[in-house]
Amino acid sequence: MENETIVETRELAKVYGDGAEVRALDGVTLRITQKEFVSVMGPSGSGKSTLLHLIGALDRPTSGQVIVAGQDLAKVKNLDRFRSQTVGFVFQLHNLIPTLTALENVEIPLYEQRISGRERRERARELLELVGLGERLRHLPSALSGGERQRVAIARALANKPALVLADEPTGDLDSQSGAEVIGLMHELNRELGTTVIVVTHDPAVARQTERIVVLDSGRIVREDVVGDPYSEDLKMLKNSPLGRAVLEGIEVDLTIEGTVLYRNGQPTEAGRFLREMLERI
Repeated sequence: MENETIVETRELAKVYGDGAEVRALDGVTLRITQKEFVSVMGPSGSGKSTLLHLIGALDRPTSGQVIVAGQDLAKVKNLDRFRSQTVGFVFQLHNLIPTLTALENVEIPLYEQRISGRERRERARELLELVGLGERLRHLPSALSGGERQRVAIARALANKPALVLADEPTGDLDSQSGAEVIGLMHELNRELGTTVIVVTHDPAVARQTERIVVLDSGRIVREDVVGDPYSEDLKMLKNSPLGRAVLEGIEVDLTIEGTVLYRNGQPTEAGRFLREMLERI
């Protein structure tokens, strides 16, 4: 069922340190449904990666619950098996084995399945074709571009048909064009395969390609936004920027943007009033 919950966290907390404690997460309650494409944003140290690691059973919480695909992770006895069967990971650094071809790298997770070598190679080939690398099967990572290596990593994450894919800054090591292509690919796979995807990113342009943005700060969820059309998303970004807050709160100096006067002598012009009304509606 499309609206069935695939990930749920309840009052999730993670504390590091024996002396001066660092509270990486502080009471995070979150629900993600099947087939969603969600991004998690926030400043450095806000808890984004910690949240992803707890959802992916790469770490254990200090308190609270993580429930993935109906399983309370605190009660799962074999977390390695759980991860291999339920979750696919894509990281900023693709972590491909340099001495193996693209095909062989994608095959690695499939060794845990009871299938023949022929079936394993066929599955890996199909996945590489799915991510647009059907002509690069025999290439080593060193012969692939950064975007291509990340595509191999995505294919590998999908190898065991996981219900959930977790991507931690998957475009952070790529140029803007390659990054856009990788996120576009993940969006396409999310639609076509119905795989739930959670992406941690610091890039607003990446976040706006997802369906929902969860914003963390100091280990807490401070905002959740459903992504709308590009125009509305640009207005949301402006509203939450220092400039947007200044327009909403009023400023005492003249303000001109690209030749358009918004404030003169501390008072909004007609253009300034129009912009403030638009920001207030978002």
